[in-house]
Amino acid sequence: MKRGFIALVQGVLLSLIIFSGTEVSAETGRETHGQEGEGLPAEPGEAGSDPKISFHGYGEFHYNNPVVEGTGLPDEDLLPTLDFHRLVLGWSYYYNDRLSLHAEIDYEHAAQELELEFAYIDYLITDAINVRAGSMLMPVGPLNEFHEPTLFYSVERPYVQRTIIPTTWSSGGFGFFGQPLQGVSYRIYFVEGLDATGFSENGIRGGRQVLFEDENHAVNFGGVGRIEYTGLPGFVVGASLFSAGAGQGTPGLGNARVTLWDADLRYRIRGFDVGALYAQSRVRGAGEISDLIRLDPDRAEETVGSEQIGWYVEGAYHLASLTQSQYDWVPFIRYERIDTQASVPSGFVKNPATDLKVITYGLAFYPHPDVAVKVDRERWDDEAGGDGNRTNAALAFMF
Repeated sequence: MKRGFIALVQGVLLSLIIFSGTEVSAETGRETHGQEGEGLPAEPGEAGSDPKISFHGYGEFHYNNPVVEGTGLPDEDLLPTLDFHRLVLGWSYYYNDRLSLHAEIDYEHAAQELELEFAYIDYLITDAINVRAGSMLMPVGPLNEFHEPTLFYSVERPYVQRTIIPTTWSSGGFGFFGQPLQGVSYRIYFVEGLDATGFSENGIRGGRQVLFEDENHAVNFGGVGRIEYTGLPGFVVGASLFSAGAGQGTPGLGNARVTLWDADLRYRIRGFDVGALYAQSRVRGAGEISDLIRLDPDRAEETVGSEQIGWYVEGAYHLASLTQSQYDWVPFIRYERIDTQASVPSGFVKNPATDLKVITYGLAFYPHPDVAVKVDRERWDDEAGGDGNRTNAALAFMF
């Protein structure tokens, strides 16, 4: 059934290309990737120009030695693996100058898993205020909305933006976006909350919901927003805030709530590229959530942290700035700290293994700005005395 559905989707996409009668464009109609633009879609009058439909996508093929199961330390007894981690196909359709549809489907792990990345409608009003509704990527941190693999240098995404900020994270809702001032952009949405029954000692990532009627619980809602400043060449600074209930109708968890915020910046000048991020979440009702998940024998000793903290700093250098070559070699290094039990509810004991340090260093080669070959090495340590190393390589592309 899954393979038949995938074939049907591919057939529909191919038919649209053949019968649209226009040349397919690589322009996505999505917000920009924070590199050059102001985070806005095309201006009214431009979006409706031919072609009415455009296609885009990205993918990444990984080698990991060893594979990491869950969010624990690399286990060097595990065998290395190859994984076509994801192939994402997306399209935008412009009904007219103001109304447009944007969607992506994610084929995970050599198309063994199928996910809806997002599907939403935009209605453009003015530069300052526009409307968006549907299934949307949460505007939290710089990577959750724009996570194409050529936009970061490591094989894996920064672990802070996987653990503290649970990328890739989408939710249903509606809201507004725009550019009220030159160089200032924002997104603010009313959205569905997380599901606390999926939380663990390793964070809130398991609380992400799927917009599928048999698994979704639309009881608690809240708000999310992000503001960015890109008014200086090469400089991007942003801040995000999410707050919503998380009980989702589960008895005893009516008080559960997650508040998550981050601040981040990136600066590129004369070949240097430096970035930093700090993220923190607070889970109200963490004690009640911990009591509930401990009813599962496999999770009998887990404690959900009432406070979770993560941060990183990263530096890279583009050698093409010296050689003036069309090919770019980018050595980089990143230092991360992650603590999913920065504080725990009264009466519970912290697991020091949840306090992690990760150092990643490596090299990314760009034969084209939208194609990258990456190799890196990770060094992990935790406060329980554990450590581990991991070697990764990847082919990454977007179009």
